[in-house]
Amino acid sequence: MIRRRGIRFKIFLVTTALLVVSAVLIYLTLYFMLPSYYKYIKQSKLESGVNELLRNVNGQPVEEALPQIAQFGQEHNAVMMLRDKDGGGYYIPPNFRSFKGWLNGGTGSMDYPLFRKQMETGRFVDKSGNGTIGPASGGGTGGQKMHILSAERKVSFAESNEAFTLYVDAPLQPIGEAASVILLFLPYMLIPIVLIAIGGAFIYARLIARPLLSLNGVAHRLAKLDFTETEPALKSHDELGELSLSLSKLAVNLQSTMGELQDANAQLKSDIELEREQEAKRREFVATISHELKTPITAVSGQLEAMIGNVGPFRDRDAYLRKSYTIMKDMDKLVHELLELSKLESREFRPLMRRVDLTELVREAINNMSYLAGVKHMEIAFELPEEAMVIADERLISKAVSNIITNAVQYSGDGERVFVRLVEERQTDRELGEPGEDERVHGSSGEAHAGASARFEGASSEMAALESPAPDGLTGEGLAWKGDAAQSLLDDLAAAPIRYRLEVLNTGVQLDETKLPRLFEPFFRAEQSRSRSTGGSGLGLYIVSKVLDAHGAQYRIGNTLEGVRFSVLLKGAA
Repeated sequence: MIRRRGIRFKIFLVTTALLVVSAVLIYLTLYFMLPSYYKYIKQSKLESGVNELLRNVNGQPVEEALPQIAQFGQEHNAVMMLRDKDGGGYYIPPNFRSFKGWLNGGTGSMDYPLFRKQMETGRFVDKSGNGTIGPASGGGTGGQKMHILSAERKVSFAESNEAFTLYVDAPLQPIGEAASVILLFLPYMLIPIVLIAIGGAFIYARLIARPLLSLNGVAHRLAKLDFTETEPALKSHDELGELSLSLSKLAVNLQSTMGELQDANAQLKSDIELEREQEAKRREFVATISHELKTPITAVSGQLEAMIGNVGPFRDRDAYLRKSYTIMKDMDKLVHELLELSKLESREFRPLMRRVDLTELVREAINNMSYLAGVKHMEIAFELPEEAMVIADERLISKAVSNIITNAVQYSGDGERVFVRLVEERQTDRELGEPGEDERVHGSSGEAHAGASARFEGASSEMAALESPAPDGLTGEGLAWKGDAAQSLLDDLAAAPIRYRLEVLNTGVQLDETKLPRLFEPFFRAEQSRSRSTGGSGLGLYIVSKVLDAHGAQYRIGNTLEGVRFSVLLKGAA
């Protein structure tokens, strides 16, 4: 179906009109121009022929000139006659000698109407209707009108000084009647002309419009951002084919660019969302810091003001100065923790890595907490190797170990126990695996890490043995070999890199499962009172996570049947 406003219909309509108008114009041109053009061509040929004839016969003997004159008349379908100066006939064509006026060998008067002397210029003129063609014997008078071109020229011959006049009369074909017939035939020709024009225009419009419509469809898909069609719509080698190839390349490039823009947009949205989260955390962080600083400052300020005014119990200045001093020490600790966090979160921060004896750091942290453990009637049991060399920043890893053990002591009840264990492992040993039914853990970057198979169980000794299942191929106490597989595994274990696992278990407490994922957030505390008597600032585990992340360590915290366990896995020094 051709749309009236479509390009195919327009091409069809214009082409049909052009073909029909062209055919009609050709017909009208033939009708109006053919007779005059035929006369012009006929006259030009006769004039040039007569001029050439006169150049050839002038000055020649009559016997040689007359055959040339007769031959010219036959070739040009013209009547050729010679007359002397007295008007007598000297040469008459054979088919005209019986006409009236040519008697006694051509000496009579010449009254044939075609040859009346009306020409003085020497050029051919049209004497249409000046005479009629009749029978050679001179019978009737009726007949058909003739259109004649006539001319007369002077000619002389070699044996006579007398000048003769050459008369040339050439009849024209009835071309006007042919033109009239053509015009009459026009209505009959219009039907095939129109049919041919319509058929040709339809084919032409289809050939031209089809590739344009294909390109239009491609352009519409591109406008709708549909880049699925990447093959050229046209396979031709002309300009339309080149345009189709260009559109195909454009679709491919736009598809690639749009994909990149979508990825960039998704990344931008993710960055914006992350920035919003960070901004929210930053505002919360600032608000928390403000609260953490404002509360002790207000308390100290109130105590000092009361002591200055000797109000009630505040007259005992020594007691309240000690309380104010304790509050200020807590503030000093908080400020130092904030400064430590500022360094850890700085982009320029790089830990000072070197060989460190982890055993010594753990032992020192335990000794520092022995006084508080004694006050709470707690027992700290530990199992440490003689030496555990790791690659770490000594100051930072010491801070992390101290915070872990301090939390275990602070958040355990009176009379509870704390178990500290540091063991050597090989790289082929199990990682921090999936937690058991009695244990849920939390790892670095908010990811849940596995729980170790070993757990503190001991009632029969100070430290419960943390036994891990023997590797495949090794069984029993000690290690019993079972063939070449066991020996190969032992060789692999001996060559594997060393790692150290630090585990700290404090009994008698359990953490809320819903709060485990937030334990490593800044200022988060499992108990919501935020009292200094029941907990710290909430930055301890956050600092621990930052330090361990900087060392690439695996870590986790979770509930066990006995209490809460914190596990850390550090790379050993080569």
